[in-house]
Amino acid sequence: MRGSHAVKAIIRLPAFRRLYGARIAAQWADGCFQASLAGTVLFNPQHAASPTDMAAGFAVMLLPYSLIGPFVGVLLDRYSRRHLMTVAMMLRALITVLTCVVIWQGYQGLGFFVLALLSLSLSRFFLSGLSAGLPHVVPRNTLVTSNAFTTTSGTISSLIGGGCAIGLLNAAGKSNHGYAVVAATSVLGTLLAAWLMSRFAPTMLGPDHATRQSAQRVVDVLRGVRDGARHILAHPEVAGVLTSIAAHRFIFGAVGVSLLLQFKNHVTEAGLIPHDIAGIGIALAAGGVGALLAAAITPAVARAIGKNAWIVGAYSTLGTAAGLILLVDRSWSMIVASFCLGFAGQAVKVCADTIAQETIDESFQGRTFAVYDTTFNVAFVLGVVLGAYTLPENGRSTWFFVSIAACYLLVALLYRVIARKHEVPR
Repeated sequence: MRGSHAVKAIIRLPAFRRLYGARIAAQWADGCFQASLAGTVLFNPQHAASPTDMAAGFAVMLLPYSLIGPFVGVLLDRYSRRHLMTVAMMLRALITVLTCVVIWQGYQGLGFFVLALLSLSLSRFFLSGLSAGLPHVVPRNTLVTSNAFTTTSGTISSLIGGGCAIGLLNAAGKSNHGYAVVAATSVLGTLLAAWLMSRFAPTMLGPDHATRQSAQRVVDVLRGVRDGARHILAHPEVAGVLTSIAAHRFIFGAVGVSLLLQFKNHVTEAGLIPHDIAGIGIALAAGGVGALLAAAITPAVARAIGKNAWIVGAYSTLGTAAGLILLVDRSWSMIVASFCLGFAGQAVKVCADTIAQETIDESFQGRTFAVYDTTFNVAFVLGVVLGAYTLPENGRSTWFFVSIAACYLLVALLYRVIARKHEVPR
């Protein structure tokens, strides 16, 4: 089915529209909330943050969930995904309100990071559930287009949420109170996502009754995680594409630190591109445009040349180009590089999601996407730590940018080898 016709077909499905609306609302809230956290930690004039503080913040907020992510996936494969996801969004709304109070008071101790961790963890859990539930609301032959359409729309929605946050900050002020107001606004999207999820029938998003298993003891959960890992390893094409995505997230985390440091300490106020958090917003928007373009053409290209060839092409061209473009010491180079990384990352993610959904058994879908998400987090944090401890204060390093280009070439080459041994379905 052609991409445009497939999009029209899935949009006509009421269940898909509901799931799609929940993703848009949740990721808009995500963008708004994460902008408030980034501003609080990195750009708040009432606090001073070093690259080490930034790395520690990302580690505290993302790594703990990475340890429990596979266990969460087991829940998605055993209990009503609709119920779990509705409760997750209700809890997130409550935790976000508590986070607002903490930000308002200017507190950035352990309690702040714990609340941020819980909120972000619930968000990642929700997105894992959406990915696992998608095959239940669209025909199998539209999965590539459905993944491209939903994940890219979600990314754009998150960027719009970040843009709304920046706009609110201009009115509320870049202070503890201003960032608290931004965080509070994100609750609106979270509650809307919870309401949309509650309108599904309890079993509509799976897991299927035929594959649902009981997990009443901790040992059952541990066995489930073990079995899920074995199932992924038994499908080399899935393990290979997840590894390539992890490599991208590692590189993206390191590049993200470079961009943050450059916009904070290197870009001047008189330049074409604004400095501070506004410049970061423009770079994120450029990445979103790249992701949107990638999603628009990936279904057609993947059908024409195959998903494996498209993954190799995206990494070896645009991924490599991003590192080389950053060698140019101009603010526009960061915008162009963000576009390239957004395109490459989204093109590969659409293919990776589809390969996992087409290959992994339904009874392991939840665990697969939870491990998938956990891999994202761990790789991203490791990249952030690398960037924070190796980059200079202005975020610019010739060897670093050359290494980025070389890494993308290496990832493309390694995936090419995997794809030849284990043909990835078109």
